[in-house]
Amino acid sequence: MNSEKITYIMIEGGVGKECAFSALLPKLKERYGKIVVVTPYPQLFFGNPHIVGVHHPEDPFYERIPRDADIMHREPYKSPYIFSKTHLCYEWARQFNIEWTPADKPQFYGLPQWSIEAGQIRQQRLPREYIIIQFAGGQSPYDANKPHVFRPGGQRRAYPLNMAQEFINAFRQKFPDIGIVNYAMINEEYFNLQGCITLNTAYWHYPYLLRFSLGFIAVDSSLHHMAAATDTSGIVIWGATGPQMLGWEGQINLSNTEKHEGRPLCHPFGDVRNPDNTPFVDHDILSTAVPVKILLNEIGKIVTFRRRRSSVAKAKSCACGESGSACGGSACACGGESESACKGETQP
Repeated sequence: MNSEKITYIMIEGGVGKECAFSALLPKLKERYGKIVVVTPYPQLFFGNPHIVGVHHPEDPFYERIPRDADIMHREPYKSPYIFSKTHLCYEWARQFNIEWTPADKPQFYGLPQWSIEAGQIRQQRLPREYIIIQFAGGQSPYDANKPHVFRPGGQRRAYPLNMAQEFINAFRQKFPDIGIVNYAMINEEYFNLQGCITLNTAYWHYPYLLRFSLGFIAVDSSLHHMAAATDTSGIVIWGATGPQMLGWEGQINLSNTEKHEGRPLCHPFGDVRNPDNTPFVDHDILSTAVPVKILLNEIGKIVTFRRRRSSVAKAKSCACGESGSACGGSACACGGESESACKGETQP
């Protein structure tokens, strides 16, 4: 390995897939040395110590690439992985000739300013205790302000909209003092779920918000990958995809089928039909229809456990030696930076 040589790695996909890719960076650094990531979502890689740079594909950086640099592009979705039951990162690692284990999880470092901004969101817009939900996904943040209404009906991983509202109503009745943050974009059907807080903030604020939440519920989309990056406990509902291919250790995986065998891709290939040319009944949509009672019971266990863990920490002081309200919102959970900087209110 030439210690001065730079390897440019180009990755494609949505926020969740690219967040998952970050799990490979420590091993990629060992294998290839200096790495620059080229991605539509560079914010996911800001501050990451395992790379020397990150670019958006539309940045005019190509003319600055050294002549001896390597340019690599590996795409698991265009490989036999789509027929396998192996994890996305395992296939990526195979293509890059490195090793990956389930203990290698996504990473998120971010910028200090984002932490402060997320702390201000918690102070000004959220109750002290909250969970975060994402019941649909698949849309790029770049499309959030488009005039159309995004409906994930063609994507076989969304939790049914009527059941999502039923869950919110039941959760509020059982835990009236716990807020529900709805991770959804402004032009999505699920943005209008009633009884929850929809922030409409940048996706890179959510890792910070996850760190201080009581837990999360998500379908297979970006939130559960960011939760893995922040070691946040929660529930993932699976439909067309499965945890063996896209899940992470430490998360509770639910499906409405006794034997769920997901596929690695989230979208149907055109008009899917049976051999006799009758319309294909999409059982994957039924797979996500986990009964509200079960969902409520499982998140209730997580919330109760994390409340117990945080009860002792509430009485302690922040790293600055003052009470949370006196800390100024830049070094502890009462306003900013990171949970590791706060002796008092650590992640529950």
